Amino acid sequence: MSNSEEDVMKMRLLVDGDGTGDDRRLNMMLKALIKWCNAEEDQQTCELTYQRMLTQLASIEWNMTKSRLAASMNEAELENYSNVHKKVESGIISAREEIDETKAELVEAKRIRKNRMEYDALAKVIMNHPDRETSEARLEQVKSEQRQLEEKQVKLEDKLDIRKKQFHVLVSTIHQLQDLLAEDEEESECKTGDLSKDCNLVSPASEDSMEVELAD
Repeated sequence: MSNSEEDVMKMRLLVDGDGTGDDRRLNMMLKALIKWCNAEEDQQTCELTYQRMLTQLASIEWNMTKSRLAASMNEAELENYSNVHKKVESGIISAREEIDETKAELVEAKRIRKNRMEYDALAKVIMNHPDRETSEARLEQVKSEQRQLEEKQVKLEDKLDIRKKQFHVLVSTIHQLQDLLAEDEEESECKTGDLSKDCNLVSPASEDSMEVELAD
């Protein structure tokens, strides 16, 4: 459809108004005007026809004015709707940006909260441990105790060596004593054997005399 046809349609719509036949009335009025101009009627009939045409023209003008006002109102409404649509779109974009910012803030807040929890836990661990001066003093004390223990260990090892040597000497002495006792036992056995031999050499008379003496 060309622009001229669109203009004609728009004009017809403006003339027709709300679709109540204003275009038809305008055509009828045009025909009546031509007929009135060419008619040979008396003045009273011409006046009535003239007033009737004025009434029809006023009605058509009113309908055209109303149509133009409605068109202007529609255009204003369209413009208003367009502005509202732009505002709504702007509000949606702004809301999305705020949502994104809120999400980023939420992520940051979670990270800060996590860091704070870790810091609090670390602070509790640090508070449970002594300070540097106390730790150094305790370390020096432990080192001193370690040196004392090392010295004590050396002394105990020396003492243990002495005890080992003494025990070795004692064992040697025991062995020597055992050897001496064994020799003494052997000598005693030899002496006992000699005495028994001497007893066997004594005479029976002597035995009788010994019995008599015992009886006395």
